[in-house]
Amino acid sequence: MDRASTWRLRIDNPTNWAILTCGTSVSFTLSDETHSHAVLLLIMLFTIMFLIVEARRTRYYDLWSSWLRLLETEYLAPILQDNCVTASDTWQELIVRDLGYPHFKATLWRMAQRRLRDHYLAIYLFLLLSWLLKLLLHPLGAGQCVNESFVCHATVGPIPGGLVMTIVGCFYLALATITLLGYRNHDPSVEVLSRERTLQKLVSPSQQPVSRRLRHAEAQTFGFDDVEGDAAAVED
Repeated sequence: MDRASTWRLRIDNPTNWAILTCGTSVSFTLSDETHSHAVLLLIMLFTIMFLIVEARRTRYYDLWSSWLRLLETEYLAPILQDNCVTASDTWQELIVRDLGYPHFKATLWRMAQRRLRDHYLAIYLFLLLSWLLKLLLHPLGAGQCVNESFVCHATVGPIPGGLVMTIVGCFYLALATITLLGYRNHDPSVEVLSRERTLQKLVSPSQQPVSRRLRHAEAQTFGFDDVEGDAAAVED
């Protein structure tokens, strides 16, 4: 429980860093017309690092919380309901095996989709609006644009404004696509997963080992050759 709580607190730190960085950069860029709008473009790329860090931490939180949720549904609930816990239940074998050789219950890509949908899409929309506002309020100086058009104001050094806007548009289109793909497999948070869904996560064939340095012999020590049998038992 302590580890799950610790990782839960660590999840939101990259979001706070991203919000602070974006707010500071927007304030700096809009405060003076001589400040280049390219700063906001760099922050758009820099925020990807925060998203990846947060997605990685969310995978670890999902790992600890899956074990905690399993104890809630298979241990605490039977005690409160019937005042007893069966010693030979399949869930005990599953959690012992997973404690000995832990596996992630979700991919990094899936966690990145979730964090993008929950937080980072709003941050990126804020950066986009701030960038467009910068182009409107502080266009390039006289002589830098052949025609004083909005597209020309997006010029960054030798890169023409049309190419810059095309790249930004493709970048945001990719973000929107990733977010929409995440809604297809939209599951509730691990803290409120159903009993059946929690057990399925522990026998899912899509799990990935936390450390690739562990040898296959160590995996066999904890009974990983019986995954298919445990999965069938859980489904039954």
